[in-house]
Amino acid sequence: MQAPHHVTVGFTGVPGKRTFFLQAEEEGGRAEFTLEKGQARGIGELLAQLLARAEDAPATDWDRQAMGLRTPLEARWRVGELSLGYDSDQDRFLIELTELQVEEAALPPATARIWLDRDQARRLAAHAVEVVDQGRPDCELCGRPTELDGTHVCPATNGHGALTR
Repeated sequence: MQAPHHVTVGFTGVPGKRTFFLQAEEEGGRAEFTLEKGQARGIGELLAQLLARAEDAPATDWDRQAMGLRTPLEARWRVGELSLGYDSDQDRFLIELTELQVEEAALPPATARIWLDRDQARRLAAHAVEVVDQGRPDCELCGRPTELDGTHVCPATNGHGALTR
């Protein structure tokens, strides 16, 4: 998408059973792609790094309601590879997606490109990290998600019981 007017990351479901989406909409239509939680966080973190190189920073305040997913959600495909870039000549950011293929397929994986202006990149960088952080907290020892009550069996304890935080 060359000039989307709406680009966001969001999810459906409850913590522990969420499905993440990247959604982009322009005059000609809307596209959604299914993401992993780490990919959603990666979009935010990588955009923040690219913004820093372009001497800017993620937004500190933005219209969270306007960044919501629009329905109905009909993901084109699940994202396998994800890359981000910055074109300094155009002052635009690029999110490039490649379809996940779990088996050898006859056709090459589908790809999509979403171009963002600086303001969209700033909002998306902050929003993506905030959306991911709305889920289950991560264990301080191993970094894996805990249950909503803060418990989980932590590999850092060598299997010697559950941690409660």
